[in-house]
Amino acid sequence: MTLDFRLPPAGPLLGLGVDIVDVERIKGMRKRQGDRFLQRVYIPTELDYCMKMKYPDQHLAARFAAKEAVSKAFTTGIGEYFDWKSIGVAMGERRQPEIELDEKARRFMLSMGGTRISISLTHTEKTAIAIAGLIG
Repeated sequence: MTLDFRLPPAGPLLGLGVDIVDVERIKGMRKRQGDRFLQRVYIPTELDYCMKMKYPDQHLAARFAAKEAVSKAFTTGIGEYFDWKSIGVAMGERRQPEIELDEKARRFMLSMGGTRISISLTHTEKTAIAIAGLIG
């Protein structure tokens, strides 16, 4: 079995974003708002993945941080140019996180000269961190 470990083509780094989220914050939002919070922030594939985990709030927090980090890499924040569900985290073929954008966010990325977003996630039982790079 031959594995292909080549990375995607590199390009200039156009934007960089980082975010840290307290897992208890996400747990509290779920407790107070329930499905309303989940449906407003996460795409179905994210919910499917996270809710199957032993500690879903850690995974939800990492995806929340990813959405914030991507919006910071775009230098816009969430709201005016796209919403929470415009940015999703999927699993790549080696189980690495990959960013999925809806059409509105994709058009915005292309207008900035971007071709893709690179993402890195990590979490513990207390915190989740995401770093996103907008690649040209």
